[in-house]
Amino acid sequence: MSVKEKYNGDHCSLVRNSCALLLHASMDEYKLFYEFFSKSSNGLTAYLESLCTSLYDTLRPFIIHINHLETLAEICCILRIEMLDEHVQNNFEPLEGFGNICLQLLHDVQERLVFRAHLYLQSDVLNYNPSPGDLAYPEKLKMMEDIAESIREESRQTKMKRISVSSNDDNILEPISRNHIEMDSIYQKTHMGNSPADLHGMWYPTVRRTLVCLSRLYRCVDRSVFQSLSQEAISLCVQSIENAKQEIEKRASPLDGELFQIKHLLILREQIAPFQVDFTIKEYSLDFSKVKTAAFSLLEKSSRLFTLSNNALLEFLLEGAPQMKEQLIDSRKHVDNKLKYACQRLIQLATFLLIHPILKLLEKEKLHANIPDASPEHALGNPQDVAAAISEVLRIIKFKCPEIQQLMQLYLSNKETEFILFRPVKNNVCAAFTQLYQILSKYYNSEELLLIACPLPEQISVMLSSSSLTHGKSTQTVMKKT
Repeated sequence: MSVKEKYNGDHCSLVRNSCALLLHASMDEYKLFYEFFSKSSNGLTAYLESLCTSLYDTLRPFIIHINHLETLAEICCILRIEMLDEHVQNNFEPLEGFGNICLQLLHDVQERLVFRAHLYLQSDVLNYNPSPGDLAYPEKLKMMEDIAESIREESRQTKMKRISVSSNDDNILEPISRNHIEMDSIYQKTHMGNSPADLHGMWYPTVRRTLVCLSRLYRCVDRSVFQSLSQEAISLCVQSIENAKQEIEKRASPLDGELFQIKHLLILREQIAPFQVDFTIKEYSLDFSKVKTAAFSLLEKSSRLFTLSNNALLEFLLEGAPQMKEQLIDSRKHVDNKLKYACQRLIQLATFLLIHPILKLLEKEKLHANIPDASPEHALGNPQDVAAAISEVLRIIKFKCPEIQQLMQLYLSNKETEFILFRPVKNNVCAAFTQLYQILSKYYNSEELLLIACPLPEQISVMLSSSSLTHGKSTQTVMKKT
C-alpha cells in the first residue's frame, strides 16, 4: 500500500510520512554512493533532487486544494521546522536535493495559506453574520457572572465544611486540613477571581477568529507578508466590532454598544502586543487632483494645441500627470484611535444620561445669550421649572450612576479602567453644575435661588462618590443573601 493511499484524507500525516520516506531514501542513496566512490560529484545532488521530485508531484495537488488554515499552518511547521531546520540543516550535503524540494513545497503551502487567510478574513470576519446569542449583551455576561458567583458560593461552603471537620479531628489531621484550605484560597484567587467578560470563550467570534488566524500566520509566513496580512486582519476585525456594536445598540442600549466596543478593542490591542513585528506598512496611491485643473486649462488654451512654442497639449501632459503618494498605515495606532473615540463617546453618553435636564438648561441659556436685547426673565424659565430640572437630575444621579458603574464593571472587569473612564464623567457633571451655579446668580435673586436650591459642585462630587459606595454595599449584601 502506498503512502498516498494509506494517509488519504490526513494531509499532515501524508506530508510528514512522505517527507520521512524520501529523507531516508536520500540518506541511503548518499551512503551507497560513497560505498563505491570517494570523491563528491555534482551529479549526485542532481540525482537526489530528481529522486525527490516525486514528493513534490505527489503533494502539490493536495496542497493547492486544502482550505483549512490550521492544516496549512501545520504543514508549514512540518516542512520548515521538522524537515528543513531539524534534518536538512544538520545533514546539508546528503539532504541538499531533498531540502530544495521541501523549500519549493513550503513556498506553495505559504502561498496557499495567504490566499485562504485573505478569503477567511473576508468571509468569516468582515462578512460574519452574528447569531442572536453572539449579540446577547449584557444578558450573557450576567448569566456568566451568576454562574461564577454560584461556584464561588459553593467553594465557600466547601471551605466552611472543611473547617468544621478539622475542628473535630485529631491534632495530627489539623495541618492537613489547613493545607487544604490554603490551596483552596489560592485556587479561588487565581481562577475564580477572573471575570466572565475576560474568558476567551466570551470574546466576540470575529475577534477570536482574527487572533487565531494571526497566531497561525505569525509562525508560518515571512515577516513582510505577515505585516501586510495583519494590517488587513486588524482593520477588518475593527470593522466587524463596529458592526456588532451597532446591532447591540439597537437591541440593548447605546451604553451597552459602547462598552462592548471598548472591551473588544482593549482585547485586540492587548493580544496583538506580543507579536514582535512592525504593524506599520506603506501604501501607494495615485493622486489625480491636478488632472482636472490641467484639463480645464487645456480647454482654455485650445488655440495653442498645435503650436511649436507654449504647446498646450505638452503642458497638459507635464502638469496633469497623476502623482504617486506614499502613506504609512499603522494597525496598532488604528486600534488606539478607535478605542480613544469609543471612550470619548462613552463619556459623553454617560454624562448626558446623568444630567441631560441640566444640559438642556445650559443650551437654552446659550441660545438666549445670542439673542440681542433679550429679556433676562426668560433665560432659563421660572424658578419652579429650574428647581424641578435640578431635582430630576439629583434623582437620576442617585439611581442611574450606580447602574452605569455596574454596567462598566460587568463589561470591563478592571477597576483601573473603570476609574479612568468614570473620572471624566464625574468631572463633566461637576463642571456642568459649576456653570449652572454661575448662570443662576445672573438671572435670579436670593429668594429665587433658595427656591431653586442648586447644590454646589463639591456637594455633587460627594453625592457621586456616595452613590457609588452605596451601590457597592448593596451589591455585596445581595450577594451574601444569595
